[in-house]
Amino acid sequence: MNPEQFVVALANRKGGSGKTTTAVNLAAQWGQQGLRTLLIDLDTQGHAAIGLGCRETRLRQPSVHQIFHDVDVDLMEIVQQTEVENVWLAPADTDFEHQALNILCLRDAINGAVCQQQFQRIIIDTPPTFDSLLVSGLVAAHGVVIPFLPHHLAEVGTRQLAKLCYQVASQHNSALKLVGLLPVMFDRHIESHQHVVARLKTQFGKDRMLRAIRNNIKIAEAFDHGMPVGKYAPKSAGSMDFFLAAQEIDELIKYI
Repeated sequence: MNPEQFVVALANRKGGSGKTTTAVNLAAQWGQQGLRTLLIDLDTQGHAAIGLGCRETRLRQPSVHQIFHDVDVDLMEIVQQTEVENVWLAPADTDFEHQALNILCLRDAINGAVCQQQFQRIIIDTPPTFDSLLVSGLVAAHGVVIPFLPHHLAEVGTRQLAKLCYQVASQHNSALKLVGLLPVMFDRHIESHQHVVARLKTQFGKDRMLRAIRNNIKIAEAFDHGMPVGKYAPKSAGSMDFFLAAQEIDELIKYI
């Protein structure tokens, strides 16, 4: 393993949790800091490509999902450079169909010699479904960040995902650690948001609760324009929040 490289999986079994938006904006922030960053899109919705201004990848075009069917495919043959500084993308296949997969394929692909040397940060955008693709992302990662909307149902989903992470760590990947929980679209003026965050702090510990990403329209507008918020609206609150989130996560992974 390259000691300078860290692989983080962004995971939440509930759709619409801000997972892909977080993946795109963390990648952009790390890239802006000069860290060569690869975003691997395991979610067959393929939305990470949209957020980075890349075209979606379909059947018979290079995609990260090929590695699950063809052991001879090199991950670096799939990776494409984006218009975002120091950010590369391994895009999803939006037509990919799967059942049982070899959950070690992604880990082995990332551990390839060239990939080890090329990237300092690797972000895995996992699917919101409980299947072998999600488990593959967790098996390949060093740490997990769980973005969540501060609503009751999302609170339940966060607990379920954390339980799955512990299972994967005990059975397949002893190095896997929970980096933290990341509230997104947070509004401190909404009492229920505060209560959900407080309850999760009690359960997981205040050190596991990351600084929240506030509700900011510029984040959604940026995604619609195919770019990270730091590029679309660099002076916005959304840009500042993701800048601080990237810094906070970077500090935490130094001790993992």
